[in-house]
Amino acid sequence: MLKKYLIAVAVIVFATACGTTEKLSDQYSGFDLGNYKSFDFYEIDGPEDPSPDFEENIKFLEGEISKEMASRGLTQSDSPELRLNLGIAVEDKVQTRTTSLATDPFMYSGQRSYTWESQEVPVNTYKEGTLTMHLVDPATNAVVWAGTASRVLPKKNKNKQKAAQEAVAELFQQIDN
Repeated sequence: MLKKYLIAVAVIVFATACGTTEKLSDQYSGFDLGNYKSFDFYEIDGPEDPSPDFEENIKFLEGEISKEMASRGLTQSDSPELRLNLGIAVEDKVQTRTTSLATDPFMYSGQRSYTWESQEVPVNTYKEGTLTMHLVDPATNAVVWAGTASRVLPKKNKNKQKAAQEAVAELFQQIDN
């Protein structure tokens, strides 16, 4: 019973710690989105054999980003003042935990020459998605802001769009700060 409780607590702590957003560099601290009036996306080159949901997910992300840009007064245009480059990566990860004497006691075999060492043991597998967004000034072809958001991807499709919305919202919180 104690072992199941500790695993449940570890999973909860892990899940809350996995959603992270960061600015790639403080060199963009002077960036002001209000200096721009229009935007557009660079074309995204996907994998050679994209999953069935790839195009749908890209359109959803672009739609969420477009909503955020519109709420800040920018309009989508064929000759934009700002271009958005999106990078998306999904990695398979393994969640581990460290063994301890409380949860993983050693087995005594009748001799006194035994040892016990703490070790990492796998407890779960998951996918982590990372969304990177570069804002590029086409006049100078220079990145004026860059940020990234990483989070554990939900296994259920119905929850994936909410995770994407949260990642986009976190990126825009970084832009606004």
